Amino acid sequence: CFACKLFGCSSGQATKFSSGSFDNWRAGECRIKMHESSVGHREAMLSFASRQSMVGRVDYLAAKQVEEERCYWRQIVKRLIDVLIFLAERGLALRGTDEIVGSAHNGNYLGIIELLAQYDTLLASHISNYANRGKGHVSYLSSTICEELVKLMGQKVQDTILKEANEAKYFSVSIDSTPDVSHLDQLTIVIRYVLPSGPVERFLTFMPMIRHTAEHMANILLNFLKEKG
Repeated sequence: CFACKLFGCSSGQATKFSSGSFDNWRAGECRIKMHESSVGHREAMLSFASRQSMVGRVDYLAAKQVEEERCYWRQIVKRLIDVLIFLAERGLALRGTDEIVGSAHNGNYLGIIELLAQYDTLLASHISNYANRGKGHVSYLSSTICEELVKLMGQKVQDTILKEANEAKYFSVSIDSTPDVSHLDQLTIVIRYVLPSGPVERFLTFMPMIRHTAEHMANILLNFLKEKG
């Protein structure tokens, strides 16, 4: 643990996270959680945060620059996420036939970003400095980052639905399968439950299918529900 290694524990009792190490990772996750909630770790983190906030520190200017960079990229990502939410809520396609900023065929995602840039100086400056520079240059405008954001957002939505379903306690399930354009048969899982505002129906996931027997579909569903708690 970086903070505990630097500042140790106020009690003076060394732990595996402040000195030494351990080689049994079977209980690693449990040990990490226990360490993060310990008094010694919290005090070390407070000392670390206090030292970071000192204006007279040697690397103050470097730390300030890092924080400005972090803030800049967070603002860019927030705008990209808002565009993705806008398109996803309306069921619109994201990508076009190319990924060139300024092209008329780059799709809804990049097209809306270009439109916003006309009224957003930060986004306009970002496009001017980072767009169309090719591989090896970070811009967050590529399809790779777009797909990663979509995946993370989808996981967040699924987690929220599962949390609601667990709180509702009772739910019903509807499953069916259909092949997609690549002829891959997928099982669609939909659940219904009741919120204080009324009944809702939520799509959960697509699951690949090997056989079409009732037993196989039931096992897919039960394994998925067990995996998600």
